Amino acid sequence: YLDTATFFLFGGSINSLFGETSEEAQTFLTAFDHAMQGSGIRIALGPFKFLYPYLDSGWLKSCKVTHEFADKYVAKALEDRHLANTRPCTLLSGMASQTDDKLTLRNEILQALMAAQETTAALISNVFFLLSRHPSVWHRLCDEVSSAPDPEFDEKSLLNMHYLRNILNETLRLYPVFPQMNRVALSDTTLPVGGGVGGEKPIFVPKGTGFDTSWYNLHRLPSVWGEDADEFRPERWDDFKPSTWQFMAFGGGPRGCLGRMKALTEASYIVVTLVRNSDRIESRDGQEWRGKVQLTMKNVHGGKIALWRA
Repeated sequence: YLDTATFFLFGGSINSLFGETSEEAQTFLTAFDHAMQGSGIRIALGPFKFLYPYLDSGWLKSCKVTHEFADKYVAKALEDRHLANTRPCTLLSGMASQTDDKLTLRNEILQALMAAQETTAALISNVFFLLSRHPSVWHRLCDEVSSAPDPEFDEKSLLNMHYLRNILNETLRLYPVFPQMNRVALSDTTLPVGGGVGGEKPIFVPKGTGFDTSWYNLHRLPSVWGEDADEFRPERWDDFKPSTWQFMAFGGGPRGCLGRMKALTEASYIVVTLVRNSDRIESRDGQEWRGKVQLTMKNVHGGKIALWRA
């Protein structure tokens, strides 16, 4: 996914799958991962985030390497937009056609890369982690895949696979790739609920107040998902349709994830392809799922499974 993400964003793949990653690109990836990890820790530190550079002396250097790598592509995108007979073919070139603010372009492209890094891969890993521990779900998915009328599995046919979509939704419910959201009030405001004894009254929020909302906890509320909220049960999606603000795997509202359909389509295709070519799955990891939280969340143990070719 790093290859497809960097091609889509920058216009050039880093070719990690082919072992052809340049030294410059590898340096960037190492720095970018370090910068993301430090950013996640700074969010957790809250008002004490200014201390982090003193705790991790290399973090600012990693940020600098990351910025310089992105700035090179920003400069090229701004230069190329003036060429005749060219049209935007990457996200960066499309944004460069709208603004020449280099800082804005750098920030936006790095944010997009952050959202693309390991997110779909973490979802697929979690899917197979759960399938390997729930044989009845695996067999039902195999039946759906084998009975699908379109062996090529284009976008439309993938999106019509009902049980597969249930599995993806249930996986994202239990293990959201983005487990929380942090916001700061830029001005005095009022929230419609949260005040009063029962938390059902409006509440005043002064400027500068920080908010930390946990989608991980929201997705496991028994009041919303039932007493089996901690269990992996894709069938719950057959007869329960959560509201926009009860299932937040891709956020909601005007700032919801723009890559939602891209991520679901990619994950669906990989899952279906592996299932179609396998007739058995087995867990090779007796450890329980344990989250590693940076700006995103994944299983610290990875997804250790075995598949038998059909």
